[in-house]
This record gives sequence, structure tokens and C-alpha cells, in this order.
Amino acid sequence: MAVSVALFCGGGLALQRDVTSLAGSLFGAGGALLGAWITELNKRRSEAEEKEKKEAGAVAALAPELQHTIERVQYILDRSTVNFSCESAVESVKTNDQQADFRPYFPTLYPSASQVRDLPDKKVIALIRYYDSLNEISHYVDDWWEREGQLAVNIFNMLMHAAEKSLRLGLICVREFDLEARFPPPHESYGTLTSRIERSLSHASQARKRHLDRAEALDLKSGKSKEPMPFRKY
Repeated sequence: MAVSVALFCGGGLALQRDVTSLAGSLFGAGGALLGAWITELNKRRSEAEEKEKKEAGAVAALAPELQHTIERVQYILDRSTVNFSCESAVESVKTNDQQADFRPYFPTLYPSASQVRDLPDKKVIALIRYYDSLNEISHYVDDWWEREGQLAVNIFNMLMHAAEKSLRLGLICVREFDLEARFPPPHESYGTLTSRIERSLSHASQARKRHLDRAEALDLKSGKSKEPMPFRKY
């Protein structure tokens, strides 16, 4: 652009001095450069618009399964918290939860779908970290469920930690993929996805605090704490 302006200025000076051939050459060169600059500018604008369009399409395609998996992890945390609380209180309460109830849902489009390649790096990294945390939960459920010699309260406590970690990574994806706007709650009292996740995280933290307070109280009362029940087979 600057070169074109300089050529036009030079052509104007040449024209003032009646050097018409030089003026024509300078004007022609300036016009050619200006035309090339406009063409390149339009090309870049078109490419940027196409890239933005593909990114929007990729987000729209991947968002539903992302929402589905995050809600599943929230459910896993809620059920882990309930079971942890029952085991911590040494209450003979059967929740009737099965091993399958603690398995996360996995995406079907990610990572093989072509739309994944259209996402910006920041969104891809968020997905990688979050979906990797689902593998951690799944492996934990497979490796530790009803393992002999392990206390149920410890198993559910570790499962809570894994689900909490996954949900915190999920919150990043909620923001990156604008899930709140894409999937509003069915009614106001239901709360947004973020508020529901934060509520589940808070309940888990409170359950863990009550467990520690209960153990400390038993220790002060009897001189030693009671052992929680071994893992029950439902």
C-alpha cells in the first residue's frame, strides 16, 4: 500500500514536469500494486471468514456430546458423594448403585471427526485435558471397584477426587464451547450447568469435611476411631 502511494506521488510529480511517459509508467505500476494489495486483502478476509465459519460448525457439532459427558461426570460425583457419606457414617444403608453407574460416557465424534481439526488450539487443548480425565475415572472404576482389602470409604473418596478434577476441567470446556448459551436449563430453578457443577463440588467438599469432623469426634470420645465398613457388594 505504501509503495503504491509513493508511485502515485512520483507519477504526479513527473506529470507536473511534463515527463508523461515516466508518469504513465509510475501510475501504471502504482495501480497494479494497489490492485494486487486489494486482491490479497479480500483473499485474507475470505479465508478468515471461512475459518471462522468452520470453527463455528465444529463447535456446534462437538458441543452436544461434550455437554452429555459433563453431565454424566456430575452424576458420578453426586453418587460418589452419597456413597462416601453412607460409608463414612458407618450406616447400613444400601444405595443400590452398581459399578456401571460410575462409568463415564465417552464422546463418539472426538477425536476422529474432521471437525476437530477446525478447532483453535485453545479449544483442542481443553478437550484433550477433559476427555483424558474421563479415562482416569474409567480406569479407577475398573481397577478399584470391590478390590479386596480396600475400604469402601477410601474407594469412594478417591472416586470423588477423580470426578472433581474432571468437572473442573469440564468447566473450562463449558466456557470455551459456550455450553451455557447453547443448552440453557429447562427452567430457571434447575440452574445453569456451571451452577449445578459448583453445587456438586460444594456438596463433595462438605461431605469430606463432615467425614473428618466425625472421625475426629470419635477419636476424642473413645480414644480411637471406628473403622468404616468394608466394601459392600450390592
